[in-house]
Amino acid sequence: MGRVIIYSFILFLIDLVSKVIISTNLELNNSLVIIDDFFIFIYIINYGLAFCILVNYRLLLIIVSIIVIILLIIFLIKNKLKTKLEFICYSLLLGGILGNLFDRVVYGYVIDFFDFTFFGYNFAIFNLADSFIVISIILLLFDSFRSDKK
Repeated sequence: MGRVIIYSFILFLIDLVSKVIISTNLELNNSLVIIDDFFIFIYIINYGLAFCILVNYRLLLIIVSIIVIILLIIFLIKNKLKTKLEFICYSLLLGGILGNLFDRVVYGYVIDFFDFTFFGYNFAIFNLADSFIVISIILLLFDSFRSDKK
């Protein structure tokens, strides 16, 4: 469990540094085009979750994040991680939750900055912490459906 905590903290710091870089180098709601019609950095603030759901429910989001962190730590204490994939997944998940929780507690909102457009569809703007969470969930789902698991 100790390694998961250490790696989660490193991922949290990477997320924090990325948000500091964006917020100090871009004005709020301004963007920097990286690849035309595909990828831009845009500095926005989000008071809710993805797709602006639960806007202005800051306290609820903080409480839920803390509960999930506590449950994850209890799970990690009680269960020995058997594979590197599990280690990676739980490190990503915990690091991502910590990253967005920090923003909500310190700033009152989450800093988002990745903006992608795929085949004319503009995806929700997100940050590294969001990526860590989504990747971990996808990998955990993939791992749970593997046929070679007992």
